[in-house]
Amino acid sequence: MTYEESVRYLLSLGRELASPQQASVAKFDLVNITRLCERLGQPQRAFQSVHIAGTNGKGSTAAMLDSILRAAGLRAGLYTSPHLERINERIRLDGREISDVDFAGTFTHLRKVIEELLAVGKLAAHPTFFECVTALAFDFFARAGAQFAVCEVGMGGG
Repeated sequence: MTYEESVRYLLSLGRELASPQQASVAKFDLVNITRLCERLGQPQRAFQSVHIAGTNGKGSTAAMLDSILRAAGLRAGLYTSPHLERINERIRLDGREISDVDFAGTFTHLRKVIEELLAVGKLAAHPTFFECVTALAFDFFARAGAQFAVCEVGMGGG
């Protein structure tokens, strides 16, 4: 898939509950992301990480911690939400947004995994936008050799 096709596909997932199948299986738990990560080879275990949750200040806290890690000489990934202009803003490595080429390549691989899991019944419904982008970030960080990742986490509505 191209970058544009990848982004268009992901943005089409924004209405997960509009589909009767999605609505009937939506539980907002960790089953989908767990199964995705298992099939991807547990990329989230390839680096140390800190998860930042809460109502206010997640972005600022994440950005400061990312800056501290990079200043200490670590190869640091940063995963934030939402994006303001481009989806690439959500996934950064060494202070730089994921490139369009890396985004498309990583998403193409992820989509193949999702289709395989759906075909064999390991996923009850397609993962949500947030689950897909989270899995994409973990896989990208692992493949790129991140030593540490700072991740905003979604609670409830994500």
